Amino acid sequence: MAAGFSLLALASTAQAMEVEVRGHAVLMSGPVTGIELRVLESTLESHPDISTVVLRNSHGGDARTGYAVGEFIRAHKLNTALSGFCISSCSRMFLGGVQRQYSDEQSQEKTFVGLHGNYAPDGSLQANRMGYLKEWVIKYSDGKANPDLVEQWVHIPNHHGYIAFYHRDANILPGTQKVMLCQGTEDKGKRQEQCAKPDMGDALANGIVTSWAIYPLRDNRQQAD
Repeated sequence: MAAGFSLLALASTAQAMEVEVRGHAVLMSGPVTGIELRVLESTLESHPDISTVVLRNSHGGDARTGYAVGEFIRAHKLNTALSGFCISSCSRMFLGGVQRQYSDEQSQEKTFVGLHGNYAPDGSLQANRMGYLKEWVIKYSDGKANPDLVEQWVHIPNHHGYIAFYHRDANILPGTQKVMLCQGTEDKGKRQEQCAKPDMGDALANGIVTSWAIYPLRDNRQQAD
């Protein structure tokens, strides 16, 4: 398959995240439905030179798949990058990267990783699973995630809430560490004003990313064109 070719799904019964190969990167966008591990494995078989998985505009979805893909990415020593938002199970996929960066495809104001707990289909917090999630996040942040901060975000009771980590140069949340902790009860258009701004380390200090250097995804797109 040529770089830039879009693969919508590799299964007929369920639509996985959209996949696009661009140079040495594979972009995975949209909801996590449960077959993304198979899709990623197949993509890497076809494109063994891929070194970076870019997560783009995903609200997450299937929790087990998020863990599995994150662990697969780490085991295969792949890097990850962000383009736009990556929330919930998508964030676990992102944490799998050996090197974890923001990209330049979208503005830094629109690019963030959002983490929260595990929730049942009715939206209720699955409190008995939060110990495992907390340990997993700390492990895949290379032991850097502040345990007290992780404790707060994995126990957000509302599944619409999350903690958002932005790049230090994002032109939002002035005077803060560019971290926003939302309970999910805030006015949607006023989250930047109403959400808490914890002073417990930024994305780099918490091991959410490994560098402030920006991954040059736009260059890959130009090469593909």
